[in-house]
Amino acid sequence: MRTTGFTALLACAVLAAATGCSSSTPSTPSAAPTPGGTSSGGNQGGGNSGGGPATGTPASTAAQPTDTPIPACASGQVDVAAQSMGAAMSHNGITLTFSIADPSRACTLTGYPGLDEITDTGTVIHAERTPSGYIGGLPAGTDTPPTVVVKSGHPAHAIAEGTSCGPYNKPDPKVVKTEVTAPNSTDTRVIDTAVYTCTLKIHPVTD
Repeated sequence: MRTTGFTALLACAVLAAATGCSSSTPSTPSAAPTPGGTSSGGNQGGGNSGGGPATGTPASTAAQPTDTPIPACASGQVDVAAQSMGAAMSHNGITLTFSIADPSRACTLTGYPGLDEITDTGTVIHAERTPSGYIGGLPAGTDTPPTVVVKSGHPAHAIAEGTSCGPYNKPDPKVVKTEVTAPNSTDTRVIDTAVYTCTLKIHPVTD
């Protein structure tokens, strides 16, 4: 009887010791969440959010092509024609037209053409350069000649004019040849039209 009780008491002691050892073993703490709410699954999208800087290849910084300036007309690059404008109030004039000789090559004209009339006596009448006159020329208040691009279908024009010699009690000159030189050029052409005047004037080229 005493042996049985001692055996039971010993069993209880062993069981208590085993239980105490088991409960004293520390449990493994769970992993703390990553700050900011990001996780390995959150990076699967692979894109930049919030307008962050792109990480791709930078755009090309190569210079863009610019327009090539159109050069001034050289000798032989323009043809010249003339047309009478008639007469009014003792004034008469002609329109000079400068057209491109080679349609594939545009050029520019600026300033006053040269204009000379040769009479039957050999006298050379040089045209006076004026911005405008009774018949035409630059707009009122403008003295600076424009630069005109001469190209296919777009010639330049200039007006030559003068007053007849009647008011000066002189006969009109008998012009036998009229020579025209494009602005800033030495290319002189002969035209078959003249201004019969005692006050020959030439105005700048315009459109």
